[in-house]
Amino acid sequence: MSVIDTRTIAPSPTSVASALDVRDLVVGLEPPGGPDALPIVRGVSLHVPAGQVVGLVGESGSGKTLTALAVAGLLPQGISTWGGSVSIAGRDVLQLPERQARRHVTDSVGVVFQNPTPSLNPRLRIAAQLVEALPAGTPRRERRDRAAELLALVGIADVHKTLGAFPHELSGGLNQRVMIAIALARSPRLLVADEPTTALDVSVQAQVLDLIDDLRTRLGLGVLLVSHDIGVVADRTQDVHVMSDGVVVESGPTARVLSDPQHDYTRRLLAAVPSRLARTRERAPRPERAPDAKAPQLEIRDLRRAFEVRTSAGRGRHVALDGVDLTVTRGKALGIVGESGSGKTTLARIVVGLERADEGTVRFDGAQVADLSRPQRQAWRRDVQYVFQDPYGSLDPRLTVARAIGEPLELAGTSRRDAQRRVDDLLDEVELPRAFRNRLPSELSGGQRQRVGIARALATEPSLVVADEPVSALDLSVQARILRLLERLRAERGLTYLFISHDLGVVRFLCDDVAVLRHGQIVEQGRTDDVLARPQHPYTQALVAAVPGSPF
Repeated sequence: MSVIDTRTIAPSPTSVASALDVRDLVVGLEPPGGPDALPIVRGVSLHVPAGQVVGLVGESGSGKTLTALAVAGLLPQGISTWGGSVSIAGRDVLQLPERQARRHVTDSVGVVFQNPTPSLNPRLRIAAQLVEALPAGTPRRERRDRAAELLALVGIADVHKTLGAFPHELSGGLNQRVMIAIALARSPRLLVADEPTTALDVSVQAQVLDLIDDLRTRLGLGVLLVSHDIGVVADRTQDVHVMSDGVVVESGPTARVLSDPQHDYTRRLLAAVPSRLARTRERAPRPERAPDAKAPQLEIRDLRRAFEVRTSAGRGRHVALDGVDLTVTRGKALGIVGESGSGKTTLARIVVGLERADEGTVRFDGAQVADLSRPQRQAWRRDVQYVFQDPYGSLDPRLTVARAIGEPLELAGTSRRDAQRRVDDLLDEVELPRAFRNRLPSELSGGQRQRVGIARALATEPSLVVADEPVSALDLSVQARILRLLERLRAERGLTYLFISHDLGVVRFLCDDVAVLRHGQIVEQGRTDDVLARPQHPYTQALVAAVPGSPF
């Protein structure tokens, strides 16, 4: 028998009838009887049978993550369980003494977090982190062998290279596999997966979900899958619980809940799925003075860019772009899709002047950007604006909303007084209250911060907006509102979009045309509906096939 026999990692599905039973769980600010006590999660009940995947869905603030953390015994300081029961593998941990409860949860529950890279210690090699997760009584001479078998169990081919690597030397998908291996180190009965694929590309997401499904089948694990991605829940769960404002508003078999939702919140959540938005939307009317729809605004020819990289094996050269040709028609939206490392963001940064190409040309309104005079370059910088993926990281935390939006105008030569007058108009345009002008970014939600980022990009009256994953970090309903806002602004202003995304549903909603980027090369491009409905290249076919839930 191997050092770790998969037959002993978890019981068969029939040996423990239930991996998790939660009854009337209440979670709130502690102390429960204090004057400021506030219940956050109220009366949650759910059941996860051994060998099955149960979904817990809802938007930010719905209470789904707090419920999962309560199950895993990882509630943040200042928040505690007030009542109810949490039975894991047949034992109610809320009735056990604290030390026994912690030991039982540690041995019975594995946790996979949303973003694998911050969850791993950047200073320790993978081997050390796996060994640290093994049971305390593991003999020293067996620890590395067990760590290697755990990596093999989660489908990592080059086990020994991975053991010697640091987290930053691995891709997001590999790091997530390492996190799953760590979660399995103590042979758990229950796996709590909190948004385990949100930060991953669609094909890597499919690989991780396939892995979890395979482990669930082979090891008899019960899986509590926490997500706001309806496609993932539809594709991978047998039952689902929908949470809103700390309460489960609807539960049942996944197929029934998603095909015939009974609660208004569930209906709204489903209506916000990008692929459904694309099927039901009506195109906003174009502006009366629409620009010439046939005129190319952005022309890219034979663009090439490579970077020198340093790895544990020494120095190397990474080719980010390898002969890219693109034309973006004035007033249209072109989507660029592909996995991490395909060159999407490098392309976007070159277009807006944040990166230099090694070879090739970028023409804007017929003029080669590299040959622009200083006054022409200043005008070009006002005419081409960027919307970043992370709305919090792209805003100065010290600047109020009004200062953040007005800053590009001041840099362009507008007086501060005139710039601040323009701020109110921009807030109206992105549908934010004018009262927000004196707030700091930390006082806004993710969706509100992204609206500020869009207002800032619009301040200089650009004609081309480059948006790099602008909705990937947002909940479904917030994402839907931002997409509708972008569509309306394009119609009203006649904007041209270069839209970077790995979400094919989002691209289908917003973009007229799409180009598929792989290893720095365009492998397929054309009308969005045609490419996604009838992909010709094997890579595009694989991307479309990897989308969870309903096909295009």
